[in-house]
Amino acid sequence: MGIRQLTQEEVADLRKNPYVKDATVNSVRFTATFKEEFWRRYEGGEAPNDIFRSMSIDPDVLGRNRTKGIISRIKQQGLKGIAFSERHNWLDKNAPADESHPVSKRLSRLEHELSYAKQELEFIKKIILVDRQAKR
Repeated sequence: MGIRQLTQEEVADLRKNPYVKDATVNSVRFTATFKEEFWRRYEGGEAPNDIFRSMSIDPDVLGRNRTKGIISRIKQQGLKGIAFSERHNWLDKNAPADESHPVSKRLSRLEHELSYAKQELEFIKKIILVDRQAKR
């Protein structure tokens, strides 16, 4: 049994939540603030579903498998002492442009790719310069 797809209405509602970084029909990404607050309260003994509800996220909309996955990842990071962050799947260069994301998200991805390419170019220039200096 897989994770069910969210409806467009559920996605729209989740995107309005300040604790949700992004939502699509297949996935929900939470902010670092959400993860930190969730972990703090979870460690304090509060039930996961109560935490979700108090942060205006309906655990029934997310579904059992998705909530278990979220709890598991936050718990792993919290126990290992790894800083909570907002994972950026869109940083993957091989990921296709997803038409389900708003134009602003695609533009942000392209800006990031351009910035990264500029950094790579500067690094290559420095390597070439150092190599030339070493040969002299």
